[in-house]
This record gives sequence, C-alpha cells and structure tokens, in this order.
Amino acid sequence: MKPISILHIIGLLAFLSLLLPAQSVSALDTTELPPADMFQLPWEQGISWVSMDGFDNGFKRGWGSPHNYLNGGAVDFAPRADMQIGEDTSNYWVTATAAGTITEKGICHLKIDHQNGWISEYQFLANIQVQIGDEVYRNQRLAIIADGERDLFCPGSDLPNSPHVHYTLRPAMEGLALSGWQINYNPLLNKTSFTKNGETVPSFMPLLNVPNLQIVSRDTINWDTVYSGSIDAYRYERWSLQLSEEMNSFTITATALTDRLTPFVLLLDSYGHELARGTGTLNTIQPAGNYFVQIQPQEGAGFYNLLAEKNTLPSGPYASVLAPSSLNIGDVGLVTVYLGNTPPEGYTSAEFMCNYSDNLEVSNIVVKELFGDNPAIAINNPQNSDFIVAIAGSSLQRATTSGAAFTFEITAISAGEAHIECPASISKGDGILTAIESISASLTVSDSPAPMSTGFSATSPASQNNPASTSALTGKVTANKPVTINLYDTNNALIASGFTNSEGLFSLFVPAGTYTAVAEANGFLKSRYLVTLIEGDTGITLDIHLLAGDIDQNNVIDQFDAMTIGMSYNTAAPNSADLNNDGIINVLDLGILAANYRAISALIP
Repeated sequence: MKPISILHIIGLLAFLSLLLPAQSVSALDTTELPPADMFQLPWEQGISWVSMDGFDNGFKRGWGSPHNYLNGGAVDFAPRADMQIGEDTSNYWVTATAAGTITEKGICHLKIDHQNGWISEYQFLANIQVQIGDEVYRNQRLAIIADGERDLFCPGSDLPNSPHVHYTLRPAMEGLALSGWQINYNPLLNKTSFTKNGETVPSFMPLLNVPNLQIVSRDTINWDTVYSGSIDAYRYERWSLQLSEEMNSFTITATALTDRLTPFVLLLDSYGHELARGTGTLNTIQPAGNYFVQIQPQEGAGFYNLLAEKNTLPSGPYASVLAPSSLNIGDVGLVTVYLGNTPPEGYTSAEFMCNYSDNLEVSNIVVKELFGDNPAIAINNPQNSDFIVAIAGSSLQRATTSGAAFTFEITAISAGEAHIECPASISKGDGILTAIESISASLTVSDSPAPMSTGFSATSPASQNNPASTSALTGKVTANKPVTINLYDTNNALIASGFTNSEGLFSLFVPAGTYTAVAEANGFLKSRYLVTLIEGDTGITLDIHLLAGDIDQNNVIDQFDAMTIGMSYNTAAPNSADLNNDGIINVLDLGILAANYRAISALIP
C-alpha cells in the first residue's frame, strides 16, 4: 500500500470535520434497517470469530473500496486474530447471514439476495457448496475461507494478508445488527466496533455468533396447500390458521427438505399459548377460532414444506376428548370433554363413562354451563383409571348447543403413550339413554423436556415485507411466570404476539401506528398500555409490573380468587393459584394476593 502524505491526512480530517458529527455518522437512516433479529454473523452459530478490519474513511484504502463507510462499509472476519497463510481452513465454514437466493458466484466469492433490497457478499472463499439460483437458509454452509496457498485469495487485495472472509451487506452496514451485535463506526478515529447487551467489542476480540430468537410471522394457511419455509435454532416461523366451523379435526405436517432437519410442530391459541405439539406431524381437534402453527427445529436447520389437511368428524352427535398431545413427567394438562353436533331439541342430561391410562392421574373435575347455570351434578371420583360424570339441566334448562360439558386436569406420572376416552350417553327427556359416537385422545408422556414454544421476539408480516415502516416495542416485565405480550390495533385485531425470555425481556417489530399492548400471565392481572409507534423513531420501551392474584382472570383481584387458594390449599393445581410459582399453593400465595387485593385491570395511557 502506498504511503499517505501529511497533507493528505490533514485534508481528510478537514473534510470529515465538515461533514461528520463528532462521534459517529450513519450511512443509512435507521428507519431503513431490517428487523434487528433478521441477520446473523457469517459463520456457524455457537462459535466465536474476530473482526480483523472494518470500515474505512480513506486513510487505509482508496475512496472506491467497499470498506469505505460512504460506500456502505465492509468487515473482514476470521476464526482467530493470528491466522496464517497455508494453515488448514477446511473446518472454518462461512454461512448464509440470512435466508435468500444465490445471485452471483465466482471462483472466490458469492452474493445472496435477501429481498427488500438487502444483498450480502462473501469473498476469499474456497470449496463453494452452492450454485447460482439456489435458495439458502440462514446459517447454511456456503464455503470455507481460502487458506491463501492451496486456494488463493481473491485478486486485488492486500489487507488483511491472512485467511478471512470479506463480508458486506448492502445498501449499507452501519447500525445493522448481526446476531444482535450492532455495528458502530467512528469516522474520526476510523474505528469499527460491535455492541450487544451493553457490551462493546473492538477488533480482534471474540464475537459469539448466538442470534436473538426470531419468530417470523408468515401467511395464513389454507387447507390442502403446500407452503415452504426455513428455520434454524434461533429462527422459528409462525403461520396463521383460521377455523370457522364449530369443531375442526385436522392434521398439520411439516416435511423436512434439508438433510438432518427434524421439524417440530406447535399449535398455539390466539394468545400464543400452546395447545398441541408433534414431531413432524400434529393431529388435533379444535373449536372455531384463530390459531397459530409454529414450526421450529427439534434438531438441525433448513427448509421444510407445510401442509394442513382437514379430517372428517362424525356427521351425527358425538363426544370428543380434547387433550394436550404431549406432557413431561410431573406436568399438569387440562382436558376438555366436548359435546358436538347437538340437535336443536337438545339434551336434558348426559352421562360420561371416562377411562384413562395408568400413567396419568385425574383431578379437579369442573362441570361447565352447557346444561344451564345450575345443573344437577353427580361425579364418581377417579379410581382404578376411570370415573363417571353425570349432568342434568335444572329448571327446564337443557343443552341446546354444542360445547364443553366439563373439564379435568391430568398429571403425567410415568413415561409412555397415554389414552383418554369419555363415551357418552344422552337423554332428551324421554327417559331413554342413547349412546353417541365417541372420539378419544392420545398423548405422549416423556421423561425429558421436548422443545419449548417460548420466545421473546415476533416479527409481523408487514415488518418483513417493508422494513422501512417498522418500529420497535420493547420492554421488561416483572412477574414470576412466563408472560405473553399481545399487540392489538385500533380495531382490536391481533397484530403481533411475543413472549418474555428468562430475564423478562421482550421485543415486537410492527408497522408504525397506535396499538394496545396487553401483558398477561397465568394468575396475574393483565396490564394494558396504549402505545403510539412513530415511523423513524427508535421505538417505545415499557417497564411492566404485573400484579399477582387474578386467578379466575376476570380483571379484578377479589374474594373469589382468595377462595380458590383456600380450596386448593397444599396442592399444585390450578397453576394460576400458585402465584409465586413454587409448586405448592399455600399462605405465601395468599400473602401475595392480599398485597394486591381489590386491584383491577385498567388501560394505561
């Protein structure tokens, strides 16, 4: 490289002092940045590399260099700071920084189009694994870094003179986040650094490639239509599913298109609460409503196809058991027994002869108001893996619609397959009991946890398709249990959902606008906030403290919540009454409730 004269340096400083603020300049307005969790660092997840060189202001390289911050900037990354020409680089893989399409391939470089104007480029490569036109997923192996001896570096470069990957992301890189590391540049000092969670790392210091969890909202699923997506350990995809019929039996299948990928399927309600799960395939029966289908990896990463198919329900009256598809030993799940296709004349009474596998325990049988507000009830409590529930309407009341007849809780006590069935006989007031068709439920009890559905970042479709219009709602929630954050528009339509992480943190990326943010947890009073997100603004941060004690979820903490604690004393169910989440309901929970007695849920402007 030619020496730079003192006059040249003085001239550059004078030029920069006129154009740049004292600390930093952004080559790209932050409103044009993609979602903060979209891109990762360009090597394999879970591994640390270092930055060898970053942006330049003209001191080290010519004005036409891609490293120049006015041209968008570039960063050179390497596995170590002391890499040597000729050393073995066969296990130093460069990976796709986000999903996209290969648009350019040379002997030592690649370009990927990530849509919405974002293009990444990788140079100083060898053993390239992809071709032009290939679709790639985030973290997919693209190539290894060239060793400079067996595989020569790209021509025309002399810095750094050691094995590395030259990485660019266009239109510009400053302010972007790669695996949560925000790229910073000080043009006066000509220094590039990376900041994550309050920690700033300069060149030659390790950067750990662990992205923030990204839950990407996809399209609404239609029956018998094949959809495609891509997932990795830190990127899940969430599809919308709208069920319009009274009851719906269906199968969701996620088929891996990439070797070593095993997709995991989760069905969530409109609040993001898990209803059912399955490895590759999920079979379930659900009532009308809005749902989410979340696809995440049980192992591996890559592409998958998604298909939703309807199954046939009985044409006549039936009793169906709705249960979780899986539990871990010690977990408690809620089971609903549903009467379907109830005729217009209705039923005056019904009898349910339930049986269940011996690796389950049954408790807390609760009759619903399907037969009126004060039905006569007879329950033969569970013993020897069976029990009986009989319900009769009082004061001429009867069941005239389909719906939940009763619920009960199951506790998983040993591993294996489990089965629950509640055959029913009904009466129309004619003194005759008539058996109706029965649909049972099966579930798997595991002795080790399966993949969890929780996350803390959700990206709306609009923010994926139009990054320039998005704004961020972030914050921290204080509560003893997992918290769901839902964002509703002015028409009360759900726009985005997210979950807090283990530290109570969350972030949602949505288009600018006015929303109601609702934070809720099992047994806690909901907190509602009116928020206005402005395009181009840095977003809004909420500090939320949920009040414990709203066990019946009626938006007030009152004597009925206290009564639930009394009736469940020294037990573990219902979980909503275990306010301190210590596994037992006792005076400690009552003390927490007392501190918030008479509190109500209100909208906070």
